[in-house]
This record gives sequence, C-alpha cells and structure tokens, in this order.
Amino acid sequence: MNELIKYLLNIAFDNGISIVWTDQLAADKPSCAMPNQNAIVINDRWHNRDEIPFQLAHEIGHMLNGDEGALYYCSPAAHTKVECGANDKAIDLMLDYCAVNDESTDNYADFMYYYGIPSSLEENVKRRYTIYFNL
Repeated sequence: MNELIKYLLNIAFDNGISIVWTDQLAADKPSCAMPNQNAIVINDRWHNRDEIPFQLAHEIGHMLNGDEGALYYCSPAAHTKVECGANDKAIDLMLDYCAVNDESTDNYADFMYYYGIPSSLEENVKRRYTIYFNL
C-alpha cells in the first residue's frame, strides 16, 4: 500500500496539489478536497485504514476533475454526480498504478479487496475494470 500512496502523492505533487495528513480528526471524519486552496486533507485516523489509499485517490480525483467547493454540491443530484466522477477517477488512477507497476488482480473483486475500495462501489469498480481491461 505504501507504494500506491507514493504513486498517488506524486500525481498530486505533479499537479500542484498540496496534501495535508492529520491525526487531529475523529475516526469517522472523512478526508476532503479543498479546490480553492488546491489542497487535500487526509484523515490519518480514519476508522478503516485500508481505505486511506482510495480516499487519497478519490480526493485527487476531485481536484483533477476540476470540482469546486462545497457550494457547488448544493443539490443531491449534483453531489452524486460529482462524487461518482471522483470515484471513477480514483478507480482509474488505481488501475493505472497496477498497469505501471505490472501488478494485476484476477478480477475486479480481488482488486477491490486488495486496494481497500469500499464494497458500496462494486458496480463502479466492475464497470471501470471492464472498460480498462476491455473485458
């Protein structure tokens, strides 16, 4: 996992995105992107540490997608669309990591398990995995 985090940090830094790691948040407070400050805050105390690489990729996804601040997410439909876009970008970044480092998984479920991707995103992962590998 450390190599994946390094890979993601390099993407962030290459795009001028600052990363702040904090242990000052409660374990149930998610990481967040702050586009106006071109920064991401990662909660190092997140209750499921296996999900931290995905959270980092997700927040980078927001930044790379050009998502805007909290006011942008005023309607549930916009919020869902923005979050789905960040999830898709995160999955793609992680699939790119696998390709660059010649790491493969047998199927999308193994990919999710190995990289700590929440089970609620199974359909997203299945779709992105299928597209990525032309299945």
